[in-house]
Amino acid sequence: MSTSNSPNSPNSPNSPNSPNSLSSATALPRPPLLALLVLSAAAGLDAGGVAVLNSALPALGAEFGVAPHLLAWAVSGYAVAFAGLLLAGGALADRFPRRRVLAGGLLALAAGSVPALAATDFWMVAAGRAVQGAGAAITIPAATALVADLYAAGPARSRALGVFASVQAGSYGAGLVLGGVLTGVAGWRLVFAVQGAAALLAACAAVRVLPAGAPDRARRIDPAGGTALVATVVLVVLGIDLLSHPGAGRLVAAAALAGAAAAGALWWRRGGDALLDRPLLRLGTVRTSAVTAVAFYFCVNGALFFVPLYLQDVRGMSPAESGWAVLPVSAAVTATALLTGRLLERFGVRAVLTAGLLLTGGGVLLWCLTGPQSAYWWPVFAGLVATGVGQGLAFPALTVLGLRGVPQDRQGAASAVTATALQIGSGLGPAVLAGVASAAGSALAGQHLAFAVAAGAAAATGLAVAVGRRRTPTDSSARRQTATDSSISSSIST
Repeated sequence: MSTSNSPNSPNSPNSPNSPNSLSSATALPRPPLLALLVLSAAAGLDAGGVAVLNSALPALGAEFGVAPHLLAWAVSGYAVAFAGLLLAGGALADRFPRRRVLAGGLLALAAGSVPALAATDFWMVAAGRAVQGAGAAITIPAATALVADLYAAGPARSRALGVFASVQAGSYGAGLVLGGVLTGVAGWRLVFAVQGAAALLAACAAVRVLPAGAPDRARRIDPAGGTALVATVVLVVLGIDLLSHPGAGRLVAAAALAGAAAAGALWWRRGGDALLDRPLLRLGTVRTSAVTAVAFYFCVNGALFFVPLYLQDVRGMSPAESGWAVLPVSAAVTATALLTGRLLERFGVRAVLTAGLLLTGGGVLLWCLTGPQSAYWWPVFAGLVATGVGQGLAFPALTVLGLRGVPQDRQGAASAVTATALQIGSGLGPAVLAGVASAAGSALAGQHLAFAVAAGAAAATGLAVAVGRRRTPTDSSARRQTATDSSISSSIST
């Protein structure tokens, strides 16, 4: 069926996104598919940028003589800035024209490459990575909200978000390979040069292709409350990261988490509307998406933290060999996410999300069967494929669920809530599971215990989502929740 004739098409006269119902500033200047590809590529710079650096870290550390625990700040600095500023990025995407916000985020990504390229010591690289993390935090909510602008809620949006997620997964897989190639050709600085050039190209394409988006300049700005909320998230992520450091690191982690509690209390006392509408958190779909996102990435990132350790420390693979060995997970995510939009249309978001969580947990559980002489194809490869298919189902479903029932002018903030929850889960997984693994008698036994805990978290969350889905048609409280969500949505939009 032609896109231009579809009732869900942004060009349809009946669509809320049609030129007839939008101002001339937000009319689509290009076919939606091209705009979707630009948005997907912009978001892919985050996933690809994280992966591409992993292969460059050894060469970077060798040049500056940086110890491994300090080298980790090239990753942690990015993660802290990204997670801490996601809600701010969502607020910017809701208050200002989204195309402008997206282009600004991409330019920040490009600017972060400059100190890395000119670095005379390691901390210039770490600073550049923090700038890149801030740029990604601005880019992701704006890109997600623009996808929602372009495609009306329903099957068209679900399919678009499937493509969006698929490109991000493909970018991560490509980054794993590209980082090693670029570093081998001309050193680690070429990695940052390519990142900067790609971000500049994406910014130019965004200006040419995307609709401007209608700003909401009537929203109240509370600088003190906004700063408190950013500090809350930054300190939570930093505290989680430091939990994996023994001794003084854990004392600093405890102090950071205490500071996060104090900053969060300040944000709440000021009304809680500085960067995030507090009523948004009362929407059942937003809450479910956020809680599920924490458990989902706790399992995914926690388990994948141990897979390279098993392949290198137990099986004796080189870092390059282990990188190629885990690549099938990205291929499985990419292929599955392309189909997930149609599955969402047919089976519903909760059914697809449940299947994704259970498959993810099942794939991780297979790795409990690994041994010193296990064949790669079973259980490592089989687990990677199962986990990848599960992620390809769960990630688009989470995104759709987190935007359901949210007014269009608050979708940037709603997408930032889900993305922030994913980042918190991403930090919790390796930190908590590393502690779990250390309680076992051997490295392999510790990895098996970590895999079992991660799989249990995903399976328990999947079952909770499934129970919620079964109750939806008949349980009166669920019907009341739907009515409440509609009321909250109306109050947010006004």
